[in-house]
Amino acid sequence: MKPKILFLKSLNPELLSTEALALKIFNNPKYDKHPLINKDSIERAFKEYDEKLNPLNREMLPAMTDINLNIEGNFISKNIPEIQSVVINEICTKQLLYETLNKYSDITHIGLSAYASGMDNTIEIIKTIQEEYSHIELLVGGVGTVYSQIQNLIPPKNICIGEGVNFLRKKFDLPLLSRGNFRIPKIFGYLSNIPLSIKTAYMITQLGCPYNCDFCITSKFFDYFPFSNYKKIINFIEELSLKSQKDIFIYLCDPNGFNPKSQWKKVFNYFIENPKSIDNNIFISVLASLFHINKFQLEEIQKKSPLKIFFIGYGIESTLKGGYLKNKGNYAKVINKLNKNGIITFHTCIIGLPIHTRKNIITDIKKNCKLKSDIISFNTFKPIPITPLYNQLKSEGRIYEENLPPELLYYEGFMPFKHPHLGSGFDILPYAFKAYYESEKKIIDIFNNLTNKFIDIFKITNSRKIGRVLKVFMELSKKNYDYFCPRMSLHLSKIYAKRMHKTLDRISSTL
Repeated sequence: MKPKILFLKSLNPELLSTEALALKIFNNPKYDKHPLINKDSIERAFKEYDEKLNPLNREMLPAMTDINLNIEGNFISKNIPEIQSVVINEICTKQLLYETLNKYSDITHIGLSAYASGMDNTIEIIKTIQEEYSHIELLVGGVGTVYSQIQNLIPPKNICIGEGVNFLRKKFDLPLLSRGNFRIPKIFGYLSNIPLSIKTAYMITQLGCPYNCDFCITSKFFDYFPFSNYKKIINFIEELSLKSQKDIFIYLCDPNGFNPKSQWKKVFNYFIENPKSIDNNIFISVLASLFHINKFQLEEIQKKSPLKIFFIGYGIESTLKGGYLKNKGNYAKVINKLNKNGIITFHTCIIGLPIHTRKNIITDIKKNCKLKSDIISFNTFKPIPITPLYNQLKSEGRIYEENLPPELLYYEGFMPFKHPHLGSGFDILPYAFKAYYESEKKIIDIFNNLTNKFIDIFKITNSRKIGRVLKVFMELSKKNYDYFCPRMSLHLSKIYAKRMHKTLDRISSTL
């Protein structure tokens, strides 16, 4: 029987805000007497901050983020074309597993991409396959494989910690791919963080990351492996253009985008020098380090090329002790430069790192809020096995991994370890809520920020899609005003209203 692989993806099937996640635990009697789940901390956090938090966050998060696309499965499938495969672009649940295997009765192997989040769902999927579909060989990859909960269930030979293409090619006795032979597959989904269905091409040009941040698993999971030269990237973009008369959105999935610098400079220079090589506006979203992105001629890219940087996400993580190498230099200056060139700026930061104390965590929150990013996202620290910080905490006997319900191993607003200074579990929640509140006070109206960026982009490109998007975000700004005023000072509410009316005037004179 010829092999046929089913590619599935498993993580938490519910995308909820931190507040909603905390309330889910608080309201579930299953967790009442667990010694590591401190519901009193949840109660204290809500007592202090519930009326200060924006209820629109709980509504907007699921609507603006698509987590179903199975990027890993699509990428691996396209790079093992010799083997017949089926890729499911939906988070796998037990019910979906039954439905899929009833439809595809000739599946011989399942390739499951497992995340750290939603470990309870992943364990249920694995056990169901092992107990009810024992004739199918289960192969598991993804970040979730570094957790003992998965390693205790799956034979080592069926676990892929690292790059999955050559793992499977070796499994099926196929020639291994060299760096230059990896393909850039065309993977289509919808643009995240936009409450509109905008078709987007998800692009992968490298595996791994050249940086080695102590909290991050990427450099431990993959060797840095840029497999695409500038010709492959240009061909990918031009082929997308040939097949569409509309503006094109690309999401670069690389963990640290626009690497190697020499190749991407050639890509941007090609489109700057040949602006009529394509008839579309090409908007590219990317995760990148500030130190790296500062090496590109952003003004020339934005003004002279049809390939434009639309969105940049960057991890500041912490402003303490000089920050991380990936942001070496004056990162505040780089953020201002990005803003000046009409690029949407999204920065993440981590609270609850082992270096945080009750005093300096507040300092870190304030310093992050001073940076002029359009969006600031605070995430609570969750140590991942094999990373330096996890190893440090493990050696100190602080990790609770084996004693926690698996769903809490990677749970926003929860520390699955005993922090040196901040407690454990939901003790981090008040700091998270404070960070959300302080960042909203600083930004005031995130939707207005983004609307103005879209206006700037529209003026340069005359893109109909951008015109649609900016109208939607202006309506969200109006809606958010009603949530903002009851929770904030009169002074901040007046600033909100003034900015909103100024933006409405800009829209009237632009569209």
